[in-house]
This record gives sequence, C-alpha cells and structure tokens, in this order.
Amino acid sequence: MKTLIAVTLAAVYGLVTRLMFGFLDNTTEIMSVTFLFVVPLVIGFLTVLLIPTEKTTSGTAAFFKPWLTSLVLLFITLLFNIEGLTCWIMLFPLFATLAGIGGLIAYHYKKSRTLEAVGSATMAWQKPNTLNVSLVFILPIALGSLEGGRAWTPQEITIREQLTIEAPVASVWQVLAGKRVVSHQLKRPLSSSLLGFPRHIATALDTLAVGGTRVSYYDSYYEKGLHFQEKVVRLEKERLLTFSVKTDPGQFPPTIMDEHILIGGKHLDILDDTYQFQALADGTTRVTLSSRFYINTPFNWYARIWANYLMSDILQGELYSVRERAMGAKLPIAFSDFDSGSKSAEKRHRRSHDSGPAGARQH
Repeated sequence: MKTLIAVTLAAVYGLVTRLMFGFLDNTTEIMSVTFLFVVPLVIGFLTVLLIPTEKTTSGTAAFFKPWLTSLVLLFITLLFNIEGLTCWIMLFPLFATLAGIGGLIAYHYKKSRTLEAVGSATMAWQKPNTLNVSLVFILPIALGSLEGGRAWTPQEITIREQLTIEAPVASVWQVLAGKRVVSHQLKRPLSSSLLGFPRHIATALDTLAVGGTRVSYYDSYYEKGLHFQEKVVRLEKERLLTFSVKTDPGQFPPTIMDEHILIGGKHLDILDDTYQFQALADGTTRVTLSSRFYINTPFNWYARIWANYLMSDILQGELYSVRERAMGAKLPIAFSDFDSGSKSAEKRHRRSHDSGPAGARQH
C-alpha cells in the first residue's frame, strides 16, 4: 500500500508539473531539456524517496519502480487528453529510463545517510532533509522558465527511399503527372499507422509545369483533415519532379496529430519532396523518392531517430502506391469528382480513371 501511495504521489507531482508547464507556456516549453530530462529524473527520485526502505533494497528495484510511476502518468495524461499517444510512444523509453536514473540517485542518496548500518543486516535510513528535497522539486519550473525555447536547434534532414517498378518509365511518370486517385484499400505503412499518421487518400495536379499546384477538393489529401499545398518547382520529363511543400497547421483540426509533432508546427516541417526516375535496361524503372524536412528541438539526436524511421516508412508507402498504379491496378474511386461535383462530371472522371495507366490523366 505504501508503495502504491508513493507511486501515486510521484505521478501527481508529474501531472501538476506538466499542467504548470502548459499554463506557463509563454515562459516554459514542454519540448525542452528541462521538462523531458529534468522532470522524469525528479519523478523517479520522488518515487524511490517515498517508498519504504525495506521495499527498495537494491539498485535494480530503484531503477525499475519509477517506470511504474511513468506508466501511471502516461495513462492519466492520455485519459484526460493532456498528451497524445504518438508523443508518448516516442518519448516513453527515454522518459522511463531517466526516471529510473532518478530512482537510482534517490537510492544512493538515502543510502549515504545511513545512521548505523555496520554489523546490521538491515540498513537504517535517515529522513531526508525537507528543505533540500523541496528545492529539488521546484527546480524544473525554475529551470524551465530560464530555458524557454533557447535550446532549440533547427536541423535540416533529407530521407531517401528507392523502389524498382516493373513498368516502363513513361507509365510511372504518367501516374505522377496527371490526376490521381488513391484507394482507401491501399496497404498503409505499419509504423506510421500505429502512430496515428493520417493515410494518403487522393491528390490532384492542376497542371504539369513549374508552378503547377497539387490541389484537393471536398475532403483533403489525407484523413482527419490534414492537407498539404504542394507546388512544382523542378521538372524534367520522365527524369525528375520536385514539389515544394507548404502547410498551415492553423487550418488542421485539433485532433489530427499531437501538437508537439504537428507538421508545419514549431518543431517539424516538410520542405520539399523529389521524385527521380531511372529507366533500367530490362524495361523497369527505378524510382527514388526523397523528402527534405527540418526538426527543431533541444534533443535533435533523439528526434532524428524517430524522424528517420517514420519518414522512411511513409516514403516506402508512397512508392508502393505509385507502383500499384503504374502497373495498372484497378483501384476504387476515392472521390466522386475533382471538378464540380455533378453526376456528369463523375461519369467523365470514371471514364478517365479507366483509361491510361491506373486511371492517370494528362492535363
């Protein structure tokens, strides 16, 4: 019971700290070294400090018991929509490990204050100095106010994926050069799906020329209201196609993605996507898709691991989608009309879908 009380109190401390960081968002930042590194240390420290001595008699126990506190905090913040699942999946391994380190610090702190342990099978622990411990608990707020966003470091990253498509380069080019429809039934990338990244539904290119824009009608490019404004900035027929990417996160529904990893937000933005085409001797086509984006956090070394993993997963999914359409897969219509919404326009769209590779149509 005392262990449960200790875990609960430490979790409440973590929750209150999170709410304070959110309330003081003009001076403190959730995506900060203080919150993501110092706070879990303090949570782990508090957990082991409050657990009775006889319940934590080894460093291993001191390291792993704060993981329970981290799990309780995870469920509370998810239950009340304080944090998103995606953010927690990315941060929990780091958060729980740091909490464990905080538990080890508390374990050795208590051990160092032994009164008379020599010759005794059970150590006696001194009560920690209340003032010193109190200072430790208010430290995150003080440090967070000093740090703000000063530790953010913008970093540009380029991710590339390749896929050989069993179709001539002209067919592959046609898929990207005209209007296209992407089915809901296309296999979506596993990792990005588990993390809640919206699935690609449909896009349309208004004109195949530099300055041409990918536009969307009635719904959006992606599920949940996510949409990108993409403009053709480089074009070499059947060789290269580059789109600049612009997002306006203020237009996205608040439930679309976790605010801390929202595309176009303070910490993540996509700059451009480039398709490169290479006709191979056997009649197939090698397509390279690269995405250039930036991350802006105080711990880019960790954020980059997840960014590489997720973006690679998304690019692979897009390349497989291109291959299915280039090879003539008959896919259901995702939108009934790209032009006017009338029944006659829908019929024209269906006729264009049934003609040419995978329904692609040259503008």
